[in-house]
Amino acid sequence: MFFELFVSTLVGILKVFFIGIIGASIFYGTKIKESYLDVLSAFFVRIALPCLIFKNLATNFRPGEIYHWWIFPLLGISLFFAGGILAYAYTKMDSSVKHREIFISSVVFHNSIILPLAIAPVLFSPEKLETFLSYLFLYNLLTVPAFFTAGVWLMKSAVGEKMSITNFVNPPNAATILGLAVGGFGLLPYIPEYFMEPVSMFGSLTTPISMIIVGGIIITSIPKVKGGDWADPIKVMILKSFVLPSIACALVCLYRPSENVGLFIIIGASMPVGSTLAVICPANESIRKQLAGNILLSSLASIFAVAIFMSIYSTVY
Repeated sequence: MFFELFVSTLVGILKVFFIGIIGASIFYGTKIKESYLDVLSAFFVRIALPCLIFKNLATNFRPGEIYHWWIFPLLGISLFFAGGILAYAYTKMDSSVKHREIFISSVVFHNSIILPLAIAPVLFSPEKLETFLSYLFLYNLLTVPAFFTAGVWLMKSAVGEKMSITNFVNPPNAATILGLAVGGFGLLPYIPEYFMEPVSMFGSLTTPISMIIVGGIIITSIPKVKGGDWADPIKVMILKSFVLPSIACALVCLYRPSENVGLFIIIGASMPVGSTLAVICPANESIRKQLAGNILLSSLASIFAVAIFMSIYSTVY
């Protein structure tokens, strides 16, 4: 179990980085190398991600089919709060942390979709995989709106910008509300197929675009990172990949919730820094260097963390 998870996580993370870096390298050295990340980020936030959210909610949100379905979105939000409390407490004790908002957001927001999808085939048999994906969809039901409110607020605060009410009215949040309405009230049959087809096509671009954005952040920022710039990413890696999942694992072992609840507590806590943070990262060289280090180190550490803590989970259950 440990070795299979180790290899699967390694392959999943390397695949994300490889595709992202190769894709980003296409733009490197061109006349648009300074602006392509902003263009891709805008397309991701305004079109691709909202289409994916709406399509999944409209077609898959069936609250009556899963017992106590509401527990799973609350788990996703609860993990955000746990990461926030841990990071905030640490920054109060360590005054050397640079870009405090970036540090906190890196511990709070995790890779809750791309990496779980990559390792799921190793964790589950084909008949259980579909059930896991349904729970994964529910787990992320509230994380996207939370990310595009609290996450955007933290990123803006890092560069001294204020959050306005218009920042809460954004395409991902609007798509979540519309998708919940369509899926919850069974309105999908009334939506024309010629509308859903392009929505599905644009939504399928979400993962590759996010990979290219992460790759772009890494290849443009990591070469500029000096020795002293790694201090905060190392701290984020320790908190994100080992301290937080250790706490989650201890709670699961102590209270023994249901098997699926325990699974999402541990697997959620074991995930690395969310690559989607790169999408809303301010165009600030110092911030991008820190965020690139946070994503890179926590992703590498998660190769071991996921294997360790999911092996413990398999032993407990």
